[in-house]
Amino acid sequence: MNRRTLLTATGGLSTLFVTGCLGGSGPVGEATTDVSMVGEQFDPRNVHADTDATITWINEDETRHTVTAASDNWEKDSEVPGGAETTHTFGESGVYNVYCAVHGDADLSGMSMKVSIGDATIENPLGDDSGSDGGGYY
Repeated sequence: MNRRTLLTATGGLSTLFVTGCLGGSGPVGEATTDVSMVGEQFDPRNVHADTDATITWINEDETRHTVTAASDNWEKDSEVPGGAETTHTFGESGVYNVYCAVHGDADLSGMSMKVSIGDATIENPLGDDSGSDGGGYY
């Protein structure tokens, strides 16, 4: 490999590295519109979707769960029996907090999640259900 080829190759790698670092400033949360309710937790716990997206919560457990608003910027309180689902369309940018009234609490302990819509960013994403970051089970 000659010097020009080496510089071109390493220059391309550094461009990819910088681009990857800059990309981290975008919305936090998995880009999806489907959320599983399984093992007494939402999966994923942090979701990002475009404005006017419809989020679908699918109860994969045999026990009932709820999808309940935990923030004042929206209203929802739906019981979701085992094997059923519920949806909500978010028309405005923002972060929307969600919990299961059976297995969680409005303070986002237990079964809880955050949904960011549009250009909104989740400032403090919830971790896994281990409780290691304060966002899981207590």
